[in-house]
Amino acid sequence: MEKIRIAILGFGQRGYIYANIIKSHPDEMELAAVCEINPVKKPFIMQMFDIKEEDYYTDYKEMFKKGKIADILVIATMDRDHYEQALTALELGYDLLLEKPIAVEIDHCLAIRDKANALGRKVAVCHVLRYTPFYRKVKEIIDSGRIGKVATLSQTEHIGYYHYAHSYVRGNWRRADASAPMILAKACHDLDIIQWLIGEKCTAINSFGNLFYFKKENAPEGSADYCYKCEIACPYNAIEFYKSHPDWFMIFSLDPDVGKVLSDELVNYGRCVYKSDNDVADHQVVSMVFASGATANLTVTAFSNEIHRGVKVHGTKGEIAGDLEEGRITIKIYGEKPETIDVKAGETDLSGHAGGDVRMLLDFARNVRSGEPQSGLTDINYSIESHRMAFAAEASRLAGGKVIKL
Repeated sequence: MEKIRIAILGFGQRGYIYANIIKSHPDEMELAAVCEINPVKKPFIMQMFDIKEEDYYTDYKEMFKKGKIADILVIATMDRDHYEQALTALELGYDLLLEKPIAVEIDHCLAIRDKANALGRKVAVCHVLRYTPFYRKVKEIIDSGRIGKVATLSQTEHIGYYHYAHSYVRGNWRRADASAPMILAKACHDLDIIQWLIGEKCTAINSFGNLFYFKKENAPEGSADYCYKCEIACPYNAIEFYKSHPDWFMIFSLDPDVGKVLSDELVNYGRCVYKSDNDVADHQVVSMVFASGATANLTVTAFSNEIHRGVKVHGTKGEIAGDLEEGRITIKIYGEKPETIDVKAGETDLSGHAGGDVRMLLDFARNVRSGEPQSGLTDINYSIESHRMAFAAEASRLAGGKVIKL
């Protein structure tokens, strides 16, 4: 079997995950090249993934000058870089695995889609939830007709207090002008899975939300601007968190000395969560109406102890409830005894988004090899709908909950 050669542009957390998946499937895939702007990461990446000097780049423009050097390009850079990089890569002949969001403006999203279609290229958007055994089982139950027609669907994304602090208060997604609105950057996953489960286009949407808690007026009295100077007990203490969670620390630093790194006030990850320059919402609700009249609601919140997603689907003959991380789905057909399905039973790999990451990358690689016309479950022509919904939700939120027609 011919190996699919994959290049990775952007070697943050997502790029690292995809490189590990490629490494663990050597019969099918090969990591052909890496481009990462941070020079500190170079020795680590080259050693861990056996990358040759001539296959390592620190400037994507230099890599693009070499032309098409792999079958697939993974674009896992910052949100605002996707547009230019994706268009250039498509012109060079790459099929793309594109991290969400596609881009940070709807016109740019459509331009990438249209360019891919015009050139006959495949673009799979990393909406990995569609590939999880959990959501595929929910979809299978809905499509079987067991619960009748879907009337309402509710999805809750519990971001996790520490995840939110890391990514959306201190991290790269803390400001909408530098990345994207939270509902797009984080929850286009959820809007995509809602639209996929219901199987219809959303016709109207509205949304409420704001930056509720992570701001200066909520800072404890006597708190310092940086955690290394602060003596107040706090669940958001950066030094304590990153010492106990080195995998999160490695996302932005390979230096093992947490205290030293976070005492550098140029490193945003050591700032007080109440005194950062963040502006994205920390909680948001979105209400949707679909073509048949079915409705859905999404709640996205920073305020949870664990990271997990829960879903409830109410149909005309029964209902479904489940939690992605628990891997259990309960079906209640009206008038019958409830049935519980353990989605984890018999599954050998549920790492990375409950098994979605590895299944998505393998499916896309096999799809590119096969020459199939579409790029799998998350083809950009499907995934564009979730982005329309996210942009409309943010427009509604900024307009005080105005209903936006789609």
